[in-house]
Amino acid sequence: MTYGGIFAILIAIWIYRTGVENKTGRVFYWVVGSFVVYLAGTLLATYFNGMIIEMFDTDISSEYDNAGGLNAIDDSSSGIQAGAGGSFIGIIFELLTWIIPFLIVAVLRQLVMLKQPFNFMGLFSGIKEMFIAIKDSFKAS
Repeated sequence: MTYGGIFAILIAIWIYRTGVENKTGRVFYWVVGSFVVYLAGTLLATYFNGMIIEMFDTDISSEYDNAGGLNAIDDSSSGIQAGAGGSFIGIIFELLTWIIPFLIVAVLRQLVMLKQPFNFMGLFSGIKEMFIAIKDSFKAS
C-alpha cells in the first residue's frame, strides 16, 4: 500500500496543477474528489482481483487459512497462481490495483474537470510537466 499511497499523492499533485493551470475553480474539491475516487477504485480493484482469484482457485477460503495459509508447504500445481505464470499473474493483479483507479481519475479529469472530448493521449497530459515541476522545486534559488 506504500507505493499506492505515493501514487495517490502524485495523482493529487497532478490534479492540483491541472486545476490551477486551467483555472477550473474549487481546486481543492477536485483534489479531494480525485483522491476519494482513487481510493474507492483501489478498493474495488482489490475486491475484483480477489473475486477473479477465488473464481479460479480456492486459495482464499477459510480451509486454506486453516491449513496454514501462506506458511503451509504445498506442492500442488493447480490454481491460477501456480508456477511461473502464476507469479506473473500475481504481479499483474498487484499493478491493476493502481492502474485501474488512475485511468478512472484520468477519464474523469478529462471529461468532467476539463470538459474535453475523450482523447486517449489527452488522458496523460500534464504528467511530464508535473514531474519537471517537482524536479525543479528541489533546486536552490
